[in-house]
Amino acid sequence: MKVALICPSNILYMPYVGNYEMILKENNINYDIINWDRFHIENIDNNLKYRDFKIGHQRNFFDYYKYKKFIINCLNMVHYDKVIVFGIQLTFFLKNILQKKFKYKYIIDIRDYNKIINFFNIKKVIDNSYFTVISSPGYKEWLPNSGKYIINHNTQISSINTLKEVKQFKKKDKINIAYIGAIRDLQININLINSLKNSDRINIYFHGEGKINNDIIKYINANNIKNVYLTGRYKKEEEENLYRKSDLINVLRYFNGINNKTALPNRLYNSVIYGKFMLAFEGTYLSELIKRYNLGIVIDSFDNLEGKVINFLYNINIEDYNNGRIAFVEKVLKENREFEVKVKKFVNSN
Repeated sequence: MKVALICPSNILYMPYVGNYEMILKENNINYDIINWDRFHIENIDNNLKYRDFKIGHQRNFFDYYKYKKFIINCLNMVHYDKVIVFGIQLTFFLKNILQKKFKYKYIIDIRDYNKIINFFNIKKVIDNSYFTVISSPGYKEWLPNSGKYIINHNTQISSINTLKEVKQFKKKDKINIAYIGAIRDLQININLINSLKNSDRINIYFHGEGKINNDIIKYINANNIKNVYLTGRYKKEEEENLYRKSDLINVLRYFNGINNKTALPNRLYNSVIYGKFMLAFEGTYLSELIKRYNLGIVIDSFDNLEGKVINFLYNINIEDYNNGRIAFVEKVLKENREFEVKVKKFVNSN
């Protein structure tokens, strides 16, 4: 048995590939990773790694077409019994070989929306898969009806015991609201900054880097805003300390895009693990979960945000919060266990 994992980017930016690798190793399954070294950071001596002349995430249709030819060549050179394909874009480009050569012997793993879904019959590809993985139940809003969906959350949490202890919030001079991760969603973060600019009770932090960092820096400098801080890129081992120093985690996003409306960010899981309340905006699947499990505050406007935040933090019922955390994590663990069982069946079946 040999399995190919076909990835659209550097593994550094696809931590969920590790969920499959762990199961493959536990079951002594021989596997290869075919991936696209978009950032020129990997050892290209490996003939299963593809590199073009561009550096960065952004790629166009023709770039994908060239990568497809590389993948087909890899699949023809080595005999693979089964394949796992990550992303809607690669699913589109590989749909023919998947259904002809690997029917019922492939997994599709979908972690976000892409408009290329409108240009092929993805339902047929999903129905011909062994099963199809989605990282958010919210994706069922825009994917075709199918009994093939299995959820794999973007977290490797393995036990309720992983949850950090949370005590009643104590009044403090400065409340820290933090965005931790790849910084995106400019407009809603500008609105957050405007609603709390130069507050003497709340600081706003952005830990990480993304396309909008420079835009935020320009904005706070142009408007002489003193309580907003951007700390830039951080190492993975520094992440826990960033959460510990924060009081409220910024998971704000508007519902004006399909991904924003239905995706679940890594910050959701990390906030729950480290016992940090979240600040979300009404109208997304994420905000529904936060309300359902009592994981933070969901707003429908930025009016009097300082008052809303302070009132929430000083009046939160910690027992209700912890009960919600436990219920949420139990659901995540259950769905991730179901994923593991299905992958094991996939790699061990004929």
